[in-house]
Amino acid sequence: MSRVYSSAKRIAFVALAFLLPLPGLAAADADGQEKTVLIGFSGALSGVSETFGKSMANAADMALGEINRQQIRIGNQRVFFRLLRQDDRNDPETAVAVARQLLQAGVVAVIGTANSATAQAAARIYSDAGVPMVTPAASAASLSEQGNTGFFRMVGRDDHAAACLVDYVMRSMNVRRLGVVDNGSMFGVGLAASVIEHAGQAEGLKVVAHERVSYTSDLRKMIRNMKQRGVDALFFGGYSAQAVLLAQVIQQEGGGMRLLLASSGVAGATYLIAARSAANGVVAVESGMPTQDMHGWQRFEEEYHQRFGLNIYGTTPFAYDAAQVLVAAMRQANSTNPRTLIGTLHKIVFKGLTGVVAFEPDGDPRTPIFTVYEGQGQRWIPLKTYEGYPAVSAKRPVKATEAPAINSGHKKSYNAGAASDAPIPSPHH
Repeated sequence: MSRVYSSAKRIAFVALAFLLPLPGLAAADADGQEKTVLIGFSGALSGVSETFGKSMANAADMALGEINRQQIRIGNQRVFFRLLRQDDRNDPETAVAVARQLLQAGVVAVIGTANSATAQAAARIYSDAGVPMVTPAASAASLSEQGNTGFFRMVGRDDHAAACLVDYVMRSMNVRRLGVVDNGSMFGVGLAASVIEHAGQAEGLKVVAHERVSYTSDLRKMIRNMKQRGVDALFFGGYSAQAVLLAQVIQQEGGGMRLLLASSGVAGATYLIAARSAANGVVAVESGMPTQDMHGWQRFEEEYHQRFGLNIYGTTPFAYDAAQVLVAAMRQANSTNPRTLIGTLHKIVFKGLTGVVAFEPDGDPRTPIFTVYEGQGQRWIPLKTYEGYPAVSAKRPVKATEAPAINSGHKKSYNAGAASDAPIPSPHH
């Protein structure tokens, strides 16, 4: 670790010290009428994933603001909820340090982390302390297999997302030769492995290449090599900022090659604006139902855009619901005790923006929902929604025309708003 990075981390922790509650802040205030309840947020608030992390922190803050306006009472006392944001930089070591600082600050729950590697590093710390951790984004399958009773996630697992994507590719796209690329992260490697596994079970679909890339890789050379191998579609397991660059290179060098994504949170305005016309034809599977089917989506989107701008990702509404379900569990238990909260979260059934929120004993969503989208003209067009855990069929449709038409006029879309092809800065995730 460099001196610069270590110094920056020390500065971050010093800054956190100023945010720690004064004695008694988390309890009743001076007149005994209200107490402040701290909920932590751990995610990348700087660096390449800054806009991704901030979109989730903003959504959680928005939810708590709405709740505070209701002036709710828990344990016969009025409570005020405050989000304590901390930047874990998508770095596991920093996420561990942030976890300890948030626990010292007296948080009753944590929304985060924002990726699988940091979630794996911090989940045990929160669970051992008896503080629930609800992640709106971390999707690695192994996270719910560690025995952490305080771990919960709002989104479906990577292996299930991979099954949905391969099922759709096999049934509805004329893809026979698949290339697979990952970014070397815990998230990307696990997701790529799941796609390869499920593709191996699909008749007529063959994985012909598997590569690993970083931010310094020569993407043009890699795409040319994939093209020479006859790749029809390229699956990428990695972060959305990298997926923007990859889409732009495929548009220039791919000769009709399709880009496939999963669980990277791209199904929002930010990716479309950054990728511009290169987003056309990108197929992505994301957790959740289509946004236009979410009760209250229009109000959420309008308020979010008014307050924070256009940086909405596919995971943003799940952060909003993470805050909502935490408070709902406190109200159901009539307590802000963290250990009581964990027990209530295991039993709660809450109707939120993203649908019904309920958890399995291991913290996974009780009924995961995935939607396959295609980018078309600065919109994400929902193509198919899966509920539950699909098994990839061993049979390919006899006729390609039997597949749903990609440009079906009856399909509703998520409209990102007008975005020209003029160069603009890419979002960093």
